[in-house]
Amino acid sequence: MKFMEKRNVIKKFKIIRPGILILHPSGMIKDARSTVTLIQTEANNILIDTSREDDEKYIINALRQHDLKPDDINIIINTHCHKDHVENNSLFPSARIYMHCHGEKKEADVKIQEFPFHLEDNIEIIDTPGHSWDSIAILVKRRQVFAISGDAIPIRNNYLNGIIPFINVDRKKALESMKKIVKRADVIIPGHDFPIRIKKRINE
Repeated sequence: MKFMEKRNVIKKFKIIRPGILILHPSGMIKDARSTVTLIQTEANNILIDTSREDDEKYIINALRQHDLKPDDINIIINTHCHKDHVENNSLFPSARIYMHCHGEKKEADVKIQEFPFHLEDNIEIIDTPGHSWDSIAILVKRRQVFAISGDAIPIRNNYLNGIIPFINVDRKKALESMKKIVKRADVIIPGHDFPIRIKKRINE
């Protein structure tokens, strides 16, 4: 599907909230907050994921450092609909929300149903099912390709060891999605970790 808001140069590309994932020794998740990424183009101020509700002040302060207010964000893209990635969507009343949702009704203004989806000429959205059925990744082309993977690749260890996300709806599709991202990317921005520079490909 070919869809573009406009052909715009990417002016700024910053992680404003690094994601975290804290596990209990039993393996249960104690705390999970998504990476929040800001993309500024000539026409749009875009956020990828919005983390947990109690990160509201953190995100507002981070935006302020880039001379932005919540009202200045006009596009949100959610990598999937789990609450640790969407809870601050309502903080941005001017934003059009893009999601690829399955099943229950969600708050998407634009439900992405065909892929690849080109938001702008340097921003491409691909489907990456496995962690959830609605998982997507955003490829940002700025001298090299950055893949904002959401929880298709949640942390560094998943990439380094070729391990699919612990939470998944389909193991085969989860591995296929990881391979798809790694094949396209120079740098991965995972859902709950710091960026990863690609040095090896996941074996077929």
